[in-house]
Amino acid sequence: MTRYSVERFRSAVLHMYLRIAVFVTLPLSALYFFVAATPDRGLAAFTFALFSLWLQWRTRNDGEQALRYASWFVLAMMCLMLYGAYISSERLHQDVWMMIFPITFAPIVTSRERVVWVALGAASLASVVMLRPEPLTPISGFISVIAYLTLSFVTIMLVRHNEQNILRLGHMSVIDPLTNVYNRAYLEEVLASEINRCKRSRQPLTLIMLDIDYFKMFNDNYGHLYGDRVLEQVAGVLKKSAQRAGDFVFRFGGEEFCILTSGLSRDEARQFAEKIRLSVCALGIENRQSPHGRLTASAGFWCAFDLREVTPGTLLSNADNALYQAKADGRNKLVDFADNRRSAAIRLDQPVSALRECGPRMA
Repeated sequence: MTRYSVERFRSAVLHMYLRIAVFVTLPLSALYFFVAATPDRGLAAFTFALFSLWLQWRTRNDGEQALRYASWFVLAMMCLMLYGAYISSERLHQDVWMMIFPITFAPIVTSRERVVWVALGAASLASVVMLRPEPLTPISGFISVIAYLTLSFVTIMLVRHNEQNILRLGHMSVIDPLTNVYNRAYLEEVLASEINRCKRSRQPLTLIMLDIDYFKMFNDNYGHLYGDRVLEQVAGVLKKSAQRAGDFVFRFGGEEFCILTSGLSRDEARQFAEKIRLSVCALGIENRQSPHGRLTASAGFWCAFDLREVTPGTLLSNADNALYQAKADGRNKLVDFADNRRSAAIRLDQPVSALRECGPRMA
C-alpha cells in the first residue's frame, strides 16, 4: 500500500508536468514563430508541446500505469535542456535550461533511475557546452556541470524526504496502531483487488473471520490495558501463522480479526484456518471467564472458487455468518460457511496436548 502511495504521487506529478508543458510550450512556440522570428526555436517548442499532448492522451486513463511513460518524458526534457544550453545566449543564460531538468526527473522516477539520469544529464551537458558555436571555457563548463550536479543533489534529497513522509502517512493510514496489522479501512480495498486478481488467475479466495471468546468479560476481569497487550499478542501469532506472500491479516474491530488468503483448496483453507485458531489457544493466556480456563478463539471461513459474482460484501457476510454459527454452537470452534446449512462445527484432529488445552474434539 505504502509503495502504491508513492507511485500515485509520482503519477500525479507526471500528469501535472504534462499539463504545464503544454500550457507553457504552445504559447512559447507561437512567440518564437511570430514575434521573435526564430522558427527553429518555435519548431522545437511546438514539437515538445505535441509530444506532451500525445503523452497526456496516452496516460489519460492509466493512473499509476502512466509511470511507464515517465522515462519518455524525462528524455524529452533532457533533449530540451541540451537544446537550450546549446542556443543559450546573454539574454537567456544556460542556467535557466539546466534548472529545468533535475526538477523534472527527480519526482517521477525511482531512486535508482535518478542516479542514471543525473549522470547522463551531466555527461550530455558537458558535451553540449563544449560543442556550442561559442564554446565555454573549460573553467566555465566545469562550473556549469558542478552547478547542475549540486542542483540535482538538492532536488533529489528534497524529493526523497517528501517520499519518506508519504510512506509514513501511507503506513499510518492502513495499519492499526495497537496491533500493527492492517486496519478495517484497508480491508475493503484489498478485498476488491484480491477478488479481481483471483478472477484473472482463476484461484480460490478464502476469508477467515476470527473472534476472541469472552473477551468483553476478559477485559472487565483483567483490565483494558492487559486486554490491549493480549490483542497485541494475538495479532503477533496471527501474523506468524499467515506468512505466505498472498496472506493478509486485518483487525476488523475490537477483538475480531480477518485473515485473507488465496490459492488454497477447501481442505487446505480449513487446515489453515484451524492452525490460525489454535495458535491463539497455544498462547496459554489465562481467562477465568472461559469454560476452558484460558484464552480461546472462534472462527468462520469461506473458500470461494467462482468469483464472478462475488463482492467484498459477500465475502465478509459469508465468513461472518460462519463465525456467528461457531459462536452460537458454544465457541472455541471453526465453521466452514459451506457447511453452515447443517450448522456443523468443524474441528481437525490435533495432538492430545492441543486438544486438552483448547477443549474437546468436535466431530
